[in-house]
Amino acid sequence: MILPKGNALGHACVILLLIGSFLLVPAITSADDAAHISSEHMEYLSQTNMYKATGSVTITFGDATLSADEMTLDNNTNIAVITGNVTYRDTESQIKADRMEINLKTKLGTIYNDYVYYKKNNFHLRSSEINKVGEKSFTLDKATITTCDADPPAWFIAGQDISITQHERIKGWHGSFNINDVPVLYTPYFWAPLNRDRQTGFLFPTYGYSSTKGYYYKQGFYWAIAENQDTTVYADYYGKKGLGEGLDYRYIFDPETDGELWMYHVRDRDPSRSLAEIKSYHNQKLSHDVSGYLKLHAVSEPDYYEVMDSTSLGRFGLSSWEPTQFGIASEELLQKYLESDMHVSKQYSNGRLYFLAQGRQSLEGTSREVPQSLPEIGFVINTQSIKFLSFDVAAKGVNFWKETGQDGMRFDLYPKLFLSYGRLFNITQKIGARETVYMLNEPNEYDNRTIYDLDTTLTTKLFRKYDTFIHIIEPSLGYTYIPYVDQEEIPFFDSVDRIPKTNSIVYSITNRISGLEGTNLESRFRLSQSYSLLDVDKPFSPLLAEATLSSNKVDLSINASYDADDSILTDLIGSILFRHSLGFVGIGKNLRRSTDLDQYTFEAGIYRPIKIIHHVLPLDLRGKLWYDANNGQVQELNLASTYRKQCWAISLSYNERPGEYQIVFAVEFTGLGSFSLGSTGDVMTQPSFTY
Repeated sequence: MILPKGNALGHACVILLLIGSFLLVPAITSADDAAHISSEHMEYLSQTNMYKATGSVTITFGDATLSADEMTLDNNTNIAVITGNVTYRDTESQIKADRMEINLKTKLGTIYNDYVYYKKNNFHLRSSEINKVGEKSFTLDKATITTCDADPPAWFIAGQDISITQHERIKGWHGSFNINDVPVLYTPYFWAPLNRDRQTGFLFPTYGYSSTKGYYYKQGFYWAIAENQDTTVYADYYGKKGLGEGLDYRYIFDPETDGELWMYHVRDRDPSRSLAEIKSYHNQKLSHDVSGYLKLHAVSEPDYYEVMDSTSLGRFGLSSWEPTQFGIASEELLQKYLESDMHVSKQYSNGRLYFLAQGRQSLEGTSREVPQSLPEIGFVINTQSIKFLSFDVAAKGVNFWKETGQDGMRFDLYPKLFLSYGRLFNITQKIGARETVYMLNEPNEYDNRTIYDLDTTLTTKLFRKYDTFIHIIEPSLGYTYIPYVDQEEIPFFDSVDRIPKTNSIVYSITNRISGLEGTNLESRFRLSQSYSLLDVDKPFSPLLAEATLSSNKVDLSINASYDADDSILTDLIGSILFRHSLGFVGIGKNLRRSTDLDQYTFEAGIYRPIKIIHHVLPLDLRGKLWYDANNGQVQELNLASTYRKQCWAISLSYNERPGEYQIVFAVEFTGLGSFSLGSTGDVMTQPSFTY
C-alpha cells in the first residue's frame, strides 16, 4: 500500500471515530465473552423485574474491566444503567464517565460527561455526551480532543453537534483549534471522509522567504484515488519568479509493479521563460522471467537547478534518487548529466538477455555532442564453474547516436577464463579476449580492435581470535598485463573505447577487526598500490588508503590517494564523528585536486534536554558548516534547534549559502503534524535548498 500523505484534520477525525465507535456496549453485552460480576450487594426486585448491584461493582470480561458504584438492569425495557465513578479499562483504552445507559437489545446507548484515553496515539477525548444512535452511527454533543497529558492541555481541538458514521464520514459544527484555551483557528462547519487511512484533502502549506525567489507560498492538494494509487497537485507562488505548478502521481499495482510520475513547471520572470522538470520511474515484472524498469529525468533548461534548485525535494515520495555525498549542493546541482533509462531483461538459469535505451542530458550546456545509447542489446553468461575452472561471457551491441559529430554502432565480445586453486594460499589466474567492431557514420567507416588481458592474483588469510575481538589480515599480490593496441583511429564513446597498455604488479594488505560481546566494533583498513613495469616517468601509482571504523562511540571513514613520486595527497574524502550521551561532534575533509575541491565540514549537536546551571530545558541544538578552503569562505551553514514538550514542539533553523539564505520556523502538534514558515527538512544530513 502507498505510504499515506493525508491531511491533519482527517487524521484527527479517524481517532475520534476509533474512540467514539468503541463505546463499550458491544464488548460488554457480547454473548461470546464470559463475564465475571462482583459487588458488595446484589439483588433481584421481583415487583419491578429489575436486577440491582451496588458497592464496588466490577464486571470483568477478557482483558477488559468495567467498574462503578451502582448498576441496574430493567428486564422490561432491556435497559442497563451504570452510575457513579464509571470506569472502563482494557489494553488499548480507558474510559471514565458519570453515567452510562445501555439498551442490551438494540445495543444503543449514551455515555455522560465522559473522558476517553486512547493509548496508541495518546489521544484524550472529553465530551458532555456520546450517543450510539445506530449500528455505525454516533453523535457527540460537545467534545475536545488532544494529545496533551496536562490539564488544562496546551492545545486541543473542539467541536459541537458532531455526527460520525463509521467508515464513512464525520461532520460537525463550530470546530476550533485552541492553544492555551485560546481559539486560533475556527471553522463554522467541518466534514471529512473516514473510508480509508489516506485522506483526500489539502496538505499543510509552506510559507517562507528566499533571497533569490522572494516570498513564497507552497500548497498541495492530496487525492487518495484508491488503495494503491494517489495524486498530489501543487500550486506554488514565488514573489520574484511567478506561479509554479506540480503533479505527483504514485501507484503500486502489485508487489513487483510500481512507479511514480513527477512534473513541475514555473514561469521565470527574469529572463522571461518557462522552466520545467520531469522525473518518473516504473518497475515491472512480466511472465517468463522478464522484468524491466523505466527511469526518466529531464529539464527544459540546463540551468534549471541553478535557478530553482530541487523542486521535487520532499515531494517525490517513492523515488530511488540518492543524495550526494558532498554537502555543497543538492543532488541535481552536482550532476553533469541527467540520465534516462529503459531496461528490459530476460533471465535464464545461466545468464540474461537485456535491452537498454539510455539518454543523457548535459547540465553544462548543449547535449548535441553527447553520445546516446539508442539502443544497447546484450547477452551475459554468468560465471560457470567446473572444479577449479570457471568462465563467463559478455556480449553487447550499442547504437550510439549524436545530434552532431560521428556516431555509429559498436559490437563488443568479451569472454573470460578463470583458474583457481589452493586453500591456505589461493592463486587465481584470468585470461580475457576482447573483440570490438565499429560501424561508423559521417564518415562511413569500419574498424575493429582485438585485445586480450592476463591477470594473476595470490591471496591468503590470517586471523586470530582474542577475548573481545577477531583480527583478520588479508595480503594480496597480483600481476596484470594488457598489450598495446592502437586505438587512435576509433572514436571515443565511453571507457570501453580506451583500454591502456598495462604491465604492472598490484599489491595490497587489508586489516579487519570485528568486535565481540556486544561491542559493536567493526573496522577495516586497506592499503593498495601498483608498480608499472613499463617505461614510464612514474612507475608507482598513487597509494590508496581506505579505512572505516564503526562503534558505539566513534564513526570513522577515510578514502585517500597519495602520490609517492610528487609527495602530495591528491584525493581525500574523510570524516570522523564522536558520539556521547550529551551530543556529538564531527569533522570532515573533501579534497580532490583534479577539480580544485578543498572543503572542510564541521558538525556538532547537543541532545535534549540541555542542563544550564539548575535548569533543564527540553531543547536540542545542532549545526553543520561547509567551508571552502580554496576561496576562504563558508559554502553553507545550517543551524537548527527544537524545543519539545510532551505534546508540542517548536523548531527554528537557519540555512545560508552565498547569495541565499532561509529562516524556517515550524510548530508541531503531536498527533496532528506540523505547520512551518519555510520548508522543514533534515538539515543535519543533507543541506536543504528549498528556498
